[in-house]
Amino acid sequence: MILKDSMVVTMDDERNVYESGYVWVKNGAIYRVGDSAEIGEVPAGVDVRSARGCLVMPGLINCHSHFSNGILRGIYDEMPLAVWFSKGMWPVMEAMERPAGKAGAELALLEQMTIGVTTSVSGEFGTPNGDTIDGVLEAVHQSRIRAIVSRMTIDSADESSASQAVPRQYREKPDDAAKEVRRLQRAFNSDRIGVAPEALGVLRCTPEMVQAMHEVSVETGSHFLMHVASSKEEREESYRRLGHGSVAEMKRLGVLGPKTLIAHAIWLDDAEIDHLAEHQTGVSHNPVANAYYASGFARLAELLEAGVRVGLGVDGASTNNGQNVWETMKMALLFQKERLSNASFGSAELALELMTRRGAMALHMEDQIGSLEPGKRADFIVIDTERVSLAPAHTVISNLVYSNDPGAVRDVYIDGEQVVASGVHKYLNRADVVDGARVAQGHVLERTGLKSYLASRSKWKWKGAGMR
Repeated sequence: MILKDSMVVTMDDERNVYESGYVWVKNGAIYRVGDSAEIGEVPAGVDVRSARGCLVMPGLINCHSHFSNGILRGIYDEMPLAVWFSKGMWPVMEAMERPAGKAGAELALLEQMTIGVTTSVSGEFGTPNGDTIDGVLEAVHQSRIRAIVSRMTIDSADESSASQAVPRQYREKPDDAAKEVRRLQRAFNSDRIGVAPEALGVLRCTPEMVQAMHEVSVETGSHFLMHVASSKEEREESYRRLGHGSVAEMKRLGVLGPKTLIAHAIWLDDAEIDHLAEHQTGVSHNPVANAYYASGFARLAELLEAGVRVGLGVDGASTNNGQNVWETMKMALLFQKERLSNASFGSAELALELMTRRGAMALHMEDQIGSLEPGKRADFIVIDTERVSLAPAHTVISNLVYSNDPGAVRDVYIDGEQVVASGVHKYLNRADVVDGARVAQGHVLERTGLKSYLASRSKWKWKGAGMR
């Protein structure tokens, strides 16, 4: 197949952009990219399509989310901490069984993929409901997305810090967690899906658990994930218990490295940033989710300056209601401008790089995805540049990021397969997904007692039945 006559943003090493270019796909990979006038002879049987009025670019890479949380959208808005502990996150996760996990994943995947995400990373709890993640992975397989799905585990019995303590029923033994990761890998690993171990954090996990999960990663060749330095409270508790920050503890435990991907990484000192760069550890910067809980501004500018492999993530719908990666790109730059008091920081080009080639680098998958170059996987998206929000076309790259119109994505290809056509997903039925999410969320709200809490949260006078 050849797509021609469109603007082609390659994201290659030279950042070549063709105002009227083509992308030639062969056997699921990029065969050639160039100027449409230089295609040359096309063999019989090759499907040649014009994409005039469109822009073709690499598929977007979301480096952090929680697919199952798709049905938790809107529940945690401005929730007081007392309610969070009594009825919030932990009770909700207890109510998240396999059908709910699948329904949440289908909703999150449908949203992400129809706005241009071709590769996504998701962390999913392995306890207290051991097969919830199976439901998530079933949805991932059905959607045809390229994904890394981590099984999150925790085992710390230290309850001295309310923000870092975990319920007993969530704790498990390192051997049991390792066995479950390997089971999921045997059941779901494929050319597009990789199951990985995740020790949730250095405070919620014992050193034994962190190292055991890293060992599984080394033995199976998978990624190793962690949530790190995501709040000021975590950093203070880390210093109290360990005498240093979370990244410094990861270095001490020997788990930094090119297969390691950490999420958030807000509260880092200069030495920890240097550790990440030295060990080529990937970082998912999640600006909107960080702001949602006023967790602080990550030092994105310093991370990039030090050469750290940084991509962007939306996080789950429980900590960032939307899965809008375009909003994430925009806010990543705006928050840094504000933090640095420097309106000149960054560019729309940098934002697009962070969600494509730099995201691939954070995952150490830059040899496969993140740019349109011969030999790489044919993961790309087609954007309608004639939408009002993207006009005038002279500044279309800026418009993509700062005008932030996710509906401009028309088609999505993964391995050369068109999985979204004219905004419609070929494998996830929109009506069925939305209805399934409604039913699953209602079940969770009933089981946790959050239904009455949400009904009382609004100060407006609602007439009639139903949740608002």
